[in-house]
Amino acid sequence: MSLFTTMKKSLTLSILVCTFNWVNAQKKQNVYFYKNDYQEVLSKDSADFIRVIQEPDSGSVLFKLIELYPDGKKKTLGSVSSFPPLIYEGELVSYYRNGKRKSSEFFKKNAPIDKAYFFHENGSVDRITEFRNNDQQIDLVEKLLNYQADSLGHVMVNDGNGHVLEETSAYGGATIEGDYKEGFKHGTWTMKSHSGLLRYKEKYNSGEFISGESEINGMIHEYTSIEEYPTMEGGGNVYDFILKNLQWPIDAVGKKIQGKVFLSCVVDTDGTISDIKIERKLFPSLDAEALRVFSTLPKLIPGRLKYSRFAGQL
Repeated sequence: MSLFTTMKKSLTLSILVCTFNWVNAQKKQNVYFYKNDYQEVLSKDSADFIRVIQEPDSGSVLFKLIELYPDGKKKTLGSVSSFPPLIYEGELVSYYRNGKRKSSEFFKKNAPIDKAYFFHENGSVDRITEFRNNDQQIDLVEKLLNYQADSLGHVMVNDGNGHVLEETSAYGGATIEGDYKEGFKHGTWTMKSHSGLLRYKEKYNSGEFISGESEINGMIHEYTSIEEYPTMEGGGNVYDFILKNLQWPIDAVGKKIQGKVFLSCVVDTDGTISDIKIERKLFPSLDAEALRVFSTLPKLIPGRLKYSRFAGQL
């Protein structure tokens, strides 16, 4: 082979590489830095993960979502139809820091659909859940558990039926136990904390919560609802108050921004609200408006802002 031919091939290769790099350089992308609680930060050095959103490929309307750990390893891969907020479309795959898959879920217009797969950190299957429309109520989507196994491969639930005995980090460490029937919690479920200070016993009928009894430091509390909306002194609930007083910012309207802002606060014993914080941001003007409306809330009935199985005893 002549020197001229070799140089010609090298030159052609260089031109191709340059062309490829130029095309990549033209592809627009947005880069964000986040903490694990989804608070946005200004630099990579203070971030727990990096989010990159790339413009759609030719012939597609979906943006590519790429999230990376600080060392560059993949954290999340998927597609979104718009941002912010993220509207997931198709498969969304997340990864542990060791590179193994953590979950594989499917979405349509941000709503979970079909089956979702979750994995233990060693790569074995943890759970398989399924989202299915209710036959009696078309608009109601039910979440069923099809399969569950521990990290050693011991199967607890198969084809929606089985008995679960698992450890959780909730409640400072606890053991949870109960049955599944055709994909739903059924019969009596119990929780006992490792400290021995907390426990609960709940009854279900094919996924429908019937009643419960919890105990904290020897004090017993009976309840008929796991979650209850907070109420305000004089009547009404927080949700209706926020809808009535919320003023949609003009810049958010112009950019068609919509979604959820997550806030937290402390309800004092006299019902007053303090220490209001934004836990997950959406858009600057919407974040500010959420803070404004929340700060105007009247007194709440204590213990109802974030109801739990143990709210009656705290």
